[in-house]
Amino acid sequence: MCSGKLVLKVEGENLNKFLNLLTFNKILLKLYFKQDNTIIIEISTNNYRKVTKIAKRINCKISILEKNGVYFYLRELTLWKLITFGLCIFILIVFNQFIFDIVILNHGHTDIFFDKKIKEKLYQYNIKPIIPKYKIDEKILEKKLLTDLGDLMWVNVKKEGARLFIEYVKRETTEIENYKGQIFAASSGIIKKIILKSGNLLVKEGDTVVSGQLLVDNKVFSKDGIKYFEDANAQIEAITFYTVSTDFTIPLYQKEYISKSTIPYIKVGNYEIKLKNIVTKNENCDKIKIKEYKLSPLDIWVGVYEIRRYKLKRFIPTFTQIKVKIIKECDKKFMTLTKNKKILNVLSIRTNIKVIKQKGEMKKIECQRNYECLEEIGIKK
Repeated sequence: MCSGKLVLKVEGENLNKFLNLLTFNKILLKLYFKQDNTIIIEISTNNYRKVTKIAKRINCKISILEKNGVYFYLRELTLWKLITFGLCIFILIVFNQFIFDIVILNHGHTDIFFDKKIKEKLYQYNIKPIIPKYKIDEKILEKKLLTDLGDLMWVNVKKEGARLFIEYVKRETTEIENYKGQIFAASSGIIKKIILKSGNLLVKEGDTVVSGQLLVDNKVFSKDGIKYFEDANAQIEAITFYTVSTDFTIPLYQKEYISKSTIPYIKVGNYEIKLKNIVTKNENCDKIKIKEYKLSPLDIWVGVYEIRRYKLKRFIPTFTQIKVKIIKECDKKFMTLTKNKKILNVLSIRTNIKVIKQKGEMKKIECQRNYECLEEIGIKK
C-alpha cells in the first residue's frame, strides 16, 4: 500500500527483449520514452530487484530518474514537519467544534425579509457565528422557530462541518388558482435552439439539461412585478446522445437447407392429427406452420406445415458479415429505444467493435454504437 514508484532510464542493445520480459512478468507500469538504445519506464519499488536482475542478464545499464509515492515522502519527513502536521490536525479538530456560518435555505419562493426575520430570532436565542456546536440542540431549535414564527409550515435544522443550516417552507397564504401547462425535458442533452411562444423560459441555448428538468414555467411576472399564469408553449431542440450495445456469439455449426415439403393436419381441441408422416426420427427438420383455418362453429382447425430438411456444416463467417449483422441489430435497438422520441436528425454515429478470440479463432464480437442526434426534447405536462 505504501510502496512507491520509480522512473528508470535503461540503456543497452537488446531493449525489446528487456521490455518483453518486464511485460511477461507483469512488472512494467508505463513506457514514457523509447529510442534505439534508450528507454524510460515506470515500475513499482517492489519490483526494482527483479528489474536489476533482468537488466544484468541482458547487459543493460539502469539509472533512477525519479522517486514517487508515499514511501519516499515518509522517508523525507522531518520532526518539524511532523509537529507542523500534528498542529494543523489539532487546529482542524478544535475548529470543527464550532459553528462559523449560518445558512438559511428556503424550499419555495425566495423571501429575503423572512430570511432576515429568522436570523433575528436566532440572535435572540444567542445563536451566532463562532458558537460551540454542543450548545445547539437541533430538535429544540426547530420547535422554538415553529412556535415563535407563525408563518413557518416546516423547518429543519442540521449541523454540517462548521455550518448551521436552517431549511424551511413558508406557509402559503393564498391558493394558486391556475395551474397551466409546463414544459419539461423528455431527454438529457445540450440545448441547440429555442423558439419561445409563451411562458417563462428557465434555460438558454448551450445549457446542458437532464431528463425531467423544467424548461419553461407557466408562472410569469409582469414589468410591475405582478405574478400571473399562462400556458407554456415553446419548441426546444437539443443535441442528445444514445448508446446501444449488442454482441454476437459465433456458433460452431449452421443449418444448410437441402429440401422442403408440406404436411396437412387437423387439430381438434388440443389434439393434432397429421394426415401423413414424412419425417423420420434421425432427420434434422424445421417444422413451420404456414396456413391454418378454423371450421366454425366447431373447435376444429385444418392447416399445413412446411417441413424444411437441413444438414449441419461448419460455420466459418467473415468478419465483414458479422459486422454488418451486429450493426443492423444495434440500429434496430436504437429505433426501439427512440420510438417515442422526436428525433429530427441523426448527426453522427460512432461504432466500437471488440473481437474476443479463443485459440486464434473468433468466438464472440461485441459492438457499441453511439448516436448523436438532433431532438425536440420539450414535453408538455
